[in-house]
Amino acid sequence: MMDYSYSWHWSHSSPVVSFLLMVFFVAAYFIPSVVAFKRTHHSKGAILTLNILLGWSGIGWIVALVWAMAYPGHD
Repeated sequence: MMDYSYSWHWSHSSPVVSFLLMVFFVAAYFIPSVVAFKRTHHSKGAILTLNILLGWSGIGWIVALVWAMAYPGHD
């Protein structure tokens, strides 16, 4: 029989694991923006905005990554 005395817990795992997973996913979420800033892309602000606002959809994240990998233009 299962003990439900502390069933209000979501998980019995360490909060460190949850924190590290969150850090990993946030870092992965901003890969297109990091690429744009590292390549000094002329549209890095727009790529960051797209990444923040529509990156969650998956399609927005892919578009931001492709845009960041595209020719950065002249400065």
